[in-house]
Amino acid sequence: MSSLLTYAYLPFKSPYPTHPRRTLTLTSAISSPEKRARRKKKTKQPSEDSFVAVTAVSAGEKALRLTFMEELMERARNADTAGVSEVLYDMVAAGLSPGPRSFHGLIVSHVLKGDHEGAMHSLRRELSAGLCPLHETFVALIRLFGSKGYSTKGLEILAAMEKLNFDIRKAWLVLVEELVRHNHLADANMVFLKGAKGGLRATNDLYDLLIEEDCKVGDHSNALTIAYEMEAAGRMATTYHFNCLLSVQATCGIPEIAFATFENMEYGEDYMKPDTETYNWVIQAYTRAESYDRVQDVAELLGMMVEDHKRIQPNVKTYALLVECLTKYCVVREAIRHFRALKNFEGGTKVLHNEGNFGDPLSLYLRALCREG
Repeated sequence: MSSLLTYAYLPFKSPYPTHPRRTLTLTSAISSPEKRARRKKKTKQPSEDSFVAVTAVSAGEKALRLTFMEELMERARNADTAGVSEVLYDMVAAGLSPGPRSFHGLIVSHVLKGDHEGAMHSLRRELSAGLCPLHETFVALIRLFGSKGYSTKGLEILAAMEKLNFDIRKAWLVLVEELVRHNHLADANMVFLKGAKGGLRATNDLYDLLIEEDCKVGDHSNALTIAYEMEAAGRMATTYHFNCLLSVQATCGIPEIAFATFENMEYGEDYMKPDTETYNWVIQAYTRAESYDRVQDVAELLGMMVEDHKRIQPNVKTYALLVECLTKYCVVREAIRHFRALKNFEGGTKVLHNEGNFGDPLSLYLRALCREG
């Protein structure tokens, strides 16, 4: 076995001749030559003196601009348009170009003065200078147009804001509120409904304000439309909103409409349940309707009110309306009983008198007493 595993050493010779010079040449061809490092050009850094000079100039310019702006805003608050213009001319003379805030002060001075033409002229002047007005500038213009009742111009400003990618919701709310506050209710309804259809959502206070003001002037249609818009936006109508609608329905001469609203409230959710004011409006609708005897309807309402006595208690207006109703339909004994309850409230007789309106219920009650002896 050992003879099979051991081998004899045999020298190995290559059949090709070796050329050492050729090998050296190959080696030198393969090796890469050394790369020379490039010298980087030295960048000239600004000297320390020039940097200090630039800083001093910019700081001085800021201080000068701040001084001008303080003077400009002081005059703008005083609605001194001529004074603001003088400050702007002084800025230009000092080598400073007026910016959006400078023109904002100019426009605000016109707004506080109530000069809508001057304000628009200043806005055009700012735009012609290639500047983009501030959001506050547009809101100030909107407030001015709302107070003047210029709803069309207000809508034009809103459109311009939208083109400049501004958020127009705040400006829209300001426009509607100013129109309502200055008794331009029809324009306020128009602007509100346009914005609501465009996807803008009002605040809870604005919904309440519009519904209440529309009901005060007897505009039941717009009040109902705004209530629907409010519910579409996710806020349900409450007892307060239903009472506003009832205040209009109670004076339309058709008490069945008021009673239908009352039934919706009665069988609705807790946030829309009838309260004392609700009962008063429906009793008034039955009492002052120019139709047949409504005493039985009023008695049924009173019974429902008594059943719910833990939550609802009659007030001075309730008793005054009951005395008025019972006197009108000659139920004198019941009128006397409720009048005694009315006397327990301070100023109850004045409420019954109602400044002589609706036939002067107090005088009618006294006449009924005289007839009965």
